[in-house]
Amino acid sequence: MVKKRMRITLKSDLCAGSGYSYAGIVDSDICYDSLGIPYIPGRRLKGCLREAAELIGILAEERDALFGKGGSDGVKGIWIENAHIEHYDEIRKELETMSGGLRPYITPQSVLAQFTTVKAQTKIGEDGSADDHSLRFTRTVNHYSPVTEGKETEDKEMVFQAEIALPEDMSEDLEKKLEWCVKALRNIGMNRNRGLGSVRCTLESEPPGEPDVDKPILSLEELDDETEAVLQYTIRNTAPLVMSTSNDFKTETYISGRSVLGYFAGRYLQNHSADDAEFAEIFLKNQVKFGSLYPTHFIQKEDRERGEKAISCQDIYYPAPAYINRLKKTKVYVNVSKKMPRTEEECKANGIPECYASGNGNQPKRLNGKYVCRKGDQILIKEPATDIVYHHTKKSKKREADDGNLLYTTEVLREQQYFSGEITGKGKYIKKLAAILSSSPIRFGKSKGAQYGTCVLEMMRTESLQQGKPFHCQKGTKLLAVLESDGMFLNDCDYTVRCPEVRELIRKALELEEDNKEEVYSELEATTLTGYYGKWNLHRLAVPVVKAGSAFEFALTEDFEAPSDVLWVGENNGEGFGRIRLIENVGKDCRIKEGRETGTPAETPKESVKLMRKILLREAKDVLMDEAIRVKAEFKNPAALGRVTLMLSESLYKHSKDAFAAYQDYRNRIASIKTKEVKETAERMLKQYICAKDDLTKESLTKDLKYLEKIKELGILYNELIIEDEKTPTFESEMLELWGEYLMAILIQEKYRLKQQEGQV
Repeated sequence: MVKKRMRITLKSDLCAGSGYSYAGIVDSDICYDSLGIPYIPGRRLKGCLREAAELIGILAEERDALFGKGGSDGVKGIWIENAHIEHYDEIRKELETMSGGLRPYITPQSVLAQFTTVKAQTKIGEDGSADDHSLRFTRTVNHYSPVTEGKETEDKEMVFQAEIALPEDMSEDLEKKLEWCVKALRNIGMNRNRGLGSVRCTLESEPPGEPDVDKPILSLEELDDETEAVLQYTIRNTAPLVMSTSNDFKTETYISGRSVLGYFAGRYLQNHSADDAEFAEIFLKNQVKFGSLYPTHFIQKEDRERGEKAISCQDIYYPAPAYINRLKKTKVYVNVSKKMPRTEEECKANGIPECYASGNGNQPKRLNGKYVCRKGDQILIKEPATDIVYHHTKKSKKREADDGNLLYTTEVLREQQYFSGEITGKGKYIKKLAAILSSSPIRFGKSKGAQYGTCVLEMMRTESLQQGKPFHCQKGTKLLAVLESDGMFLNDCDYTVRCPEVRELIRKALELEEDNKEEVYSELEATTLTGYYGKWNLHRLAVPVVKAGSAFEFALTEDFEAPSDVLWVGENNGEGFGRIRLIENVGKDCRIKEGRETGTPAETPKESVKLMRKILLREAKDVLMDEAIRVKAEFKNPAALGRVTLMLSESLYKHSKDAFAAYQDYRNRIASIKTKEVKETAERMLKQYICAKDDLTKESLTKDLKYLEKIKELGILYNELIIEDEKTPTFESEMLELWGEYLMAILIQEKYRLKQQEGQV
């Protein structure tokens, strides 16, 4: 792949619509991530580039070669990702790991407010007045960035960057025409003919980078070609993922082994032939097991002494086992394979807290859609984050719409989540797959050509299976076999999902000896596996499978030993089916403790420092304005109040760039008032709410502002973010600029209070 970078510089405010609206607040919203940082969707950019290609006269065949064609086999043409602001990854990581006193103020809405503005517009009727019910609010991305600075510390124009990958076989002529399309793109988003969405776009070569992965525990050179080994790896999806299900508008919440196998097979065939014997061994004959990728709590921090990155925490979450349930009312977790107390009296008799009583409507419920990680005697619960994304098809002949256009929604896996899995096979195969993984772009799921599917490798390591810890279980104990992936099981005639048959097939595969007279627990859930094979343009054969999480208990009559607590049973192990975990079902009662994830180490703010300071200033202003509406200035005469308000307005206008000069000018104007009562009231207001001292310099006024005490905590946090070599004003200096606005808010509130007293409102 040839990597390029599309640089989009805003020349006006922008509204790249998301399809969302909030009644009475925002009618047309923009696209922004979970932290409140705006972005431009990749599919939107690809559509705009195609329109630009039509505009400058590029032929239809060349447009299809550049941007792909609907219904074609595989992804054709360029890959284009979402466009994010400069230094997005660094800013996001700093905001995610924010801790301490700053954490309550760094919210998605506070971040979004720094990047955007809500604009109002209405429709003017033939009589020149606004039509009823025509007021609309649109959120737009600001022309200038709150993060980066230009000359004289002013905000510079907002810049978005989108990575573009070109096929290696793309001709120089097509690459040149792609550059023309990028340059021809001048407008993006809504209301392009009303001043929004003006941009300047350029195509740049992306500097080469090295894969940011952990050093292997066992180097690839040390792997014996014929020794069974396992490749463990973790990826992070930098773009949303759409994983296929039977419902076109829903997504699976993990990456299936089938998808993993398909990715590696596709990358392998770019440099090899499908007729190779090695291709059949790896991808067709189940000689290599491609495990599914499941949600992970992953922390990787830098080891400064060794100059490398080390994994400090990696908890992999698997589909919730059937035996782990949650009580409906008390919300505690229980092991339903154990005896469940029905009443509070039973709980007391067995020394169990009363919240574990499952009677009176407090029945156990399955953890559908959730994932579980076992850590000793505790469990951690996770549910991958999803979003609903709106898309618009333009002039589509395949959609049933009068004008060929259609607005539809798709559920996606939210970006910036971690997924871990493993691949098991002979060392010679693991070496080849590790090379593909570390050197290739990683993309999973649907719509990989734009906006979706892009992932990056966070960690990769290999080890020999002989290094794994063996699993032991003594006779007389009970063993739980839990499917961590869907399982396919064959009886003498066909695929089966009958619980007794599946249980017996697992027992034979594990070579277990059990006591048939003792009561044991089993719970199975079945589904139908379907799919679509793009190469043939046909649906796959529907197959009944046992769902992940199904659990089967065995009462052992003999000691049991296995090379590992993770084994494979059933059919199609190469596609990730039939991964099973063995658990010794110990414990006297049904209680299960819930643990907590380890916190992510905080990043030292660097790229987001200016953004954080602006958020704190905005919060301080909101606190003061909220305080202002509660103040009673005690003016008795509306005319006198209007006169004082006018004096303040004139002083602020005359010295709009010098807050101290405006303060002195306002004091002089007040001193010129001849009516004693009005003069004393105005002076009392100034001393009570702004500053009590008379003889002041700019520095002393800055320190003696009366309202600083109300926002003292914000001031401490703000000043801690000031970098020594920066020419950044202190919090107190910034607050001096607000004295006039704060006082004006008090006077305006007093105006309405007087009107209310007079019965005018």
